[in-house]
Amino acid sequence: MSNGPLHQTALEPDESWGMNLEAACACGKKIRLWDKKCKGCKQKNPFPRLLKKRKRVEKWMEKKAQSDVVPKLDKAQLLLESARKYDLVLQEVVRRPFPEHQKKEDINMFMRRVVNFFPSMFKSTSPKQMALGIGELIKRSSAGMARTAWKECEQVLDQVTARKVPGSQGNLLGEQAERVAADLLNTCKPYVEALKTLQLAHTRMVSAYGPAREIFGRQQQTKGTKGLWNKARLKFKPVGERLRLPTAIWQNKAEHEELKRLDGQLAKFMQQISWFSDQTGKLQERHNLLMNTYSLSLRKHLVYGLAKRIGSAQPAEREQMVKRVLSQKGVGSWLWRMFCGVRV
Repeated sequence: MSNGPLHQTALEPDESWGMNLEAACACGKKIRLWDKKCKGCKQKNPFPRLLKKRKRVEKWMEKKAQSDVVPKLDKAQLLLESARKYDLVLQEVVRRPFPEHQKKEDINMFMRRVVNFFPSMFKSTSPKQMALGIGELIKRSSAGMARTAWKECEQVLDQVTARKVPGSQGNLLGEQAERVAADLLNTCKPYVEALKTLQLAHTRMVSAYGPAREIFGRQQQTKGTKGLWNKARLKFKPVGERLRLPTAIWQNKAEHEELKRLDGQLAKFMQQISWFSDQTGKLQERHNLLMNTYSLSLRKHLVYGLAKRIGSAQPAEREQMVKRVLSQKGVGSWLWRMFCGVRV
């Protein structure tokens, strides 16, 4: 039982119920936790009463894991939330790939906004930056999830047994965090590969911006005959659907082609965003599968922790602990709880 709360799925059902554990009898002899009575003094062992209700106890433990532990594990997992935020940034680019020219706004003021817009957008949408941050997110998430699993499981067991046991995980907490990190890495591998594909479109878009930056940055003229001519040029030779310019800003055919190239790369990046957005949903699906596995492990861990605590308790205390478990709603019958149960 050295795998920790999140990696007990392979544990045999009987083993999780303490089949191999021993307990102390009032006469001083050791008995198996599953023994109905002591072979020496014939004193009854209360634990087998729980074995008769094992399915109900497991169901109760599963509900406690789902309500008390799993939500906090989700909160400690930082990768998914980061992916959602990154997707929102990308969706904003789809919604507004180019600044909107305001009425009566001076063309040169507008171009200054355009020049400031692109570097900021490139940085916030960088798939490479997102990928580089995943390692740190996994490190922090795995440590937080391992810590949370131990802490919350101990609290559940403290509650159901009314007995606090000093925690002593030793190296197990670090080992658990390493295994969680490996799980998270496997979960996000397809997402990282998708980021690499998105990076190709992002790199081409950034590359296309280089020549266009010089065109955006120079002084433009919108008044007089030159201004009217520029507006006419834009009408007859538009740049594209993304670069919604208020007037023509290119001086020759080559510059016009550079602006069209940037518009085309923006369009391709937006197409890639549409494809990439599905990857966030698939990451959520893989996370859900992982959490289902962890839920099963938590149930087995809690059942084993319960058996271990009852087995290590004194005989009189053991009787009370079994009674407390049977007194939980959903474990013992309502009639038994009314007349024989204890207040929990």
